Amino acid sequence: MKSLNRRTFLKAALASAISAPLTSMLPRLANAAPPDDYKALVCVLLEGGADSFNMLVPTGTSAHARYRQLRGDMSLARNQLLALEGWRQGLHPRMERMHGLFEDGDLAIVANVGTLVQPVSRAEVLANQNLPLHLFSHNSQRDLWMTANARNPQRGGWAGHLAERLNGGPFFNISVSGRNLMQRGIGRDTLTLDGDIAPFDDFYRVRDGDTDPGRPYRRMIQAARHHANRLVSQFANARQDELDLRENAGGMLDGIGNAVEFSTGAHETGKPLGEQLALVSRLIQASQIPGNVPGDPRRQIFFVNYHGWDTHNTPLHSNSHLVDYLDESLGAFQREMRILGLENQVTTFTISDFGRSLTPNGAGTDHGWGGHAWVMGGAVSGGIHGDLPAIQVNSPDAVDDRLIPTTSVEQYLATLSTWLGADPSDIRAAFLNIDSFATADLGFMV
Repeated sequence: MKSLNRRTFLKAALASAISAPLTSMLPRLANAAPPDDYKALVCVLLEGGADSFNMLVPTGTSAHARYRQLRGDMSLARNQLLALEGWRQGLHPRMERMHGLFEDGDLAIVANVGTLVQPVSRAEVLANQNLPLHLFSHNSQRDLWMTANARNPQRGGWAGHLAERLNGGPFFNISVSGRNLMQRGIGRDTLTLDGDIAPFDDFYRVRDGDTDPGRPYRRMIQAARHHANRLVSQFANARQDELDLRENAGGMLDGIGNAVEFSTGAHETGKPLGEQLALVSRLIQASQIPGNVPGDPRRQIFFVNYHGWDTHNTPLHSNSHLVDYLDESLGAFQREMRILGLENQVTTFTISDFGRSLTPNGAGTDHGWGGHAWVMGGAVSGGIHGDLPAIQVNSPDAVDDRLIPTTSVEQYLATLSTWLGADPSDIRAAFLNIDSFATADLGFMV
């Protein structure tokens, strides 16, 4: 009979905790791995540019009338909105779970965030002064969000730079949705995972015979590391590092499951958001078991991608699947964090390419600039933070139907990074343009 080592025992304890009744689950997980010194950020990219102006809607009589005049057939009826207590605002009717989190103080809305070189006035925008490059372009604006520097282009992202400043190991930045600029550092790319981690030889071994394709591949990589061509040798070195990492981390998710059911959605583009968040939860759980994840990371940043938000032809009407599935997936993830006792250690937040135009185009909305962001977790200071713009025809807060951001990407992400453990010098190193703004901490984290 195979002996039960510490790593296997702790995984078994965690797996049994997840399948146990809620009353006994938390003590078992606490005994297996006290989470006091652990923190993680989970970044959810709403790829395409989210129309947050049909997700947060004014409910005051005159303000809602102006919104309805602006949005016409695409507007949401006032009696459908989920009112936010203490605010003259309401959420989209399909955001019931997020509404509950807001009322519990576990959801913050950061108003009118966008790419900024520096604070900019409407007159400056009209004069084409102090504007980010390539406004309204998907790839360019998404890159500026991921580097958090609209003043100067960068080769690495803010999370990659933060990993270097905080001495994060290879499991500091993990993407479950492919490589991305946000997590790229100098000399280190994102660790990308899409499921269970198998050692390289186990993955390539032909189990029904004696052939082992992994061995000749390893020999090829070893030989290429000494190649005269630097491009070849650098690729081989990076590949060898990846093989070593998988060898050390192989099986770290074995026996770790989910406490709640994550929906796979309906005809989703790419890997469904629920599946991505379910995997992130398993990875977070794996880090709570001492010795299970190489380096025992106590700080981590995860990246997931929810496709489909370029809504030129798909308005966020009252039955919007995009909004409904986002709400369902985020609600399930936060419920799982609560069950695991990690709700105060894990903060989930959204980014997007840009906001949308205020006025519909007849079928949806077009590319915009500023938009609202969503932050979820037990460490959040709930409420609405920042300046809410006027959602109306000829809004004084917009130019050419696009809202001018009043909160910068740098400030938004620096606030999250400070909560993660970055000090002021780390913030300045990771966010090179942060001194262009009055404060680096917006106060939506506690």
